[in-house]
Amino acid sequence: MNKKEPEAWIDGYHKRIEAYLSSQGCKKMWNYFLAITKTDYFLQTIGELRKKYNIPPEGFKPKDKYYVFPPSGFSFEDFMKLGDEIRDKICKKYKLHGFDYGEVIQEYVYYGFLHPISQLNACGLFYTYDFILDKEEPFGEMVQESDDMAYPIAIRMSPYATQRDLINYIKTVWDDEIDFLRKKYTDPNIKIGKIKFRKPQIQERNDFIYKNRNLPIKRIRKLLALQKIYLDDGHIGKVISLEKKRRKEV
Repeated sequence: MNKKEPEAWIDGYHKRIEAYLSSQGCKKMWNYFLAITKTDYFLQTIGELRKKYNIPPEGFKPKDKYYVFPPSGFSFEDFMKLGDEIRDKICKKYKLHGFDYGEVIQEYVYYGFLHPISQLNACGLFYTYDFILDKEEPFGEMVQESDDMAYPIAIRMSPYATQRDLINYIKTVWDDEIDFLRKKYTDPNIKIGKIKFRKPQIQERNDFIYKNRNLPIKRIRKLLALQKIYLDDGHIGKVISLEKKRRKEV
């Protein structure tokens, strides 16, 4: 194997990761998750966990621009306990996979930043795994509990099936088999796919308005104008009202 082959494989893998994270299922889940991170419950829980585990209110500052997971000096015992609390208090409440989103949230507790896991098969609406190997995993039972909650419907596939076979199968049995089970396990209180997507600049504007919601509206209007954002008082008031409602509960 020449030196270029590993580099080409890594480049190809990164491109596949980018395509996966840009897929409809991943974007739908990530949009839902971001809405959760703005709720009063989520922020209050994060604050309580940081206080309990002696983490600064805004998270640790990375040393030398490197993020260590868990941070140096943070015991393995507390690392495991924190993960358990995140899965129990946040992931179960919002039907998030306890290990995929548990890792995302744990990084947020430590360092205050949010990004999806950069690997195929994580943080989306679908999950492919090895049934046989999964039984041998040391944390198989814990993972299975999260799998059952986040992905209650499974299609078991023959190793001899092709992509065309799979697509044909899904189209053929969707109404009678797959959609029937999908409706069976749908929780009307979970809003995956129901969160309205906003352009990043619009959401940043709304976040700024909400952060300054206790200021007089005229003052907020002037602060926005300094950023070359021009809204009338009624529009600002409406944004504050809608953001309060969105952050109350997802």
